[in-house]
Amino acid sequence: MNIQNLMAQAQKVQKELQKKQEEFYKKEFAFDYGNGAIVILISGSSEIKKIKIKKELIDPNDPITLQEMIAEAVNSAYQQIKEKLDKLNESVVPNSNLGGLI
Repeated sequence: MNIQNLMAQAQKVQKELQKKQEEFYKKEFAFDYGNGAIVILISGSSEIKKIKIKKELIDPNDPITLQEMIAEAVNSAYQQIKEKLDKLNESVVPNSNLGGLI
């Protein structure tokens, strides 16, 4: 394969990846933490759209537990978004034979 073909293939893959990433960033995902205790709606670009908390978790005498649960739920949602994006990237560029051009 000559360098021009290689570059053309790399550009094609890069455009496809960019298109899929843009679509992913616009999607919204719901993450359930603790069997519905906290539900987070988050975009593919990691923007939190909404957080729903079960009323039973709101204890004015124990705000620290709720704060910790929210932090864990948000961190879990971010991690899952990252994993989904990594899978998307790998689906477009799986162990590419493009010599590191993308």
